[in-house]
Amino acid sequence: LPAALFLQSHYPQYLMADISTGPNDWKTLRLADDSSITLSGTSAVNVHFDDQQRRIELLQGEVLVDVAHDSARPFVVQTEQGSMRALGTRFVVKREQDVTVLSMLQSRVAAQSADEQHTLEVDAGSRAMITQNTVERAGTVDPAGVNEAWKHHQLVVDNQPLPHVLDEISRHRRGYIQFDPAALAHLQVSAVLPLDDTDRALQLIAETLPLNIKRFTPWLIVISTAPPAEK
Repeated sequence: LPAALFLQSHYPQYLMADISTGPNDWKTLRLADDSSITLSGTSAVNVHFDDQQRRIELLQGEVLVDVAHDSARPFVVQTEQGSMRALGTRFVVKREQDVTVLSMLQSRVAAQSADEQHTLEVDAGSRAMITQNTVERAGTVDPAGVNEAWKHHQLVVDNQPLPHVLDEISRHRRGYIQFDPAALAHLQVSAVLPLDDTDRALQLIAETLPLNIKRFTPWLIVISTAPPAEK
């Protein structure tokens, strides 16, 4: 069981990364060019800096980037799905399975798909979804709200599918949260959840949704829909 839970967890993917965080960790680093990056829980990056390039490779999780201006070396964040090129700006990049999500907080970024066939300029207050062969706008973001959420280590969701929210909580939790995404897909969550206290986050969700949360060990939680109350 421990081996199975380890392989299903987020650990193996970031063990060899230049910089990584554990589930309960948040890390802010100042880079050689005076830019800074902040990694949320269970995130990993490789850093490629030299005289010609400033490139961050996001392997897993989520990174908040605050870019120092350098006209000779554009700042690039790269994922498996594509790249985001900026000169001086602030933005968040997040890996979600086969999609990269870009949330712009200041200035603008040129987002490009991995196949280099699609490029889109994304302005402050906008969000984009990047796959290996597409770049599409995906609504708006509140930069002030995003900054506050990162400052206080919170997850702010507005009418989001419960499986998506549980995936995010799982990334900030040691152990494994087991659930059936199809069975929970009809449930929506709107809340401000503390990512530094995932037990509390799950409790807040359970207070508003019909859920059974069973804790078998500190390393395994099983979540399912609660049966209808008997009349």
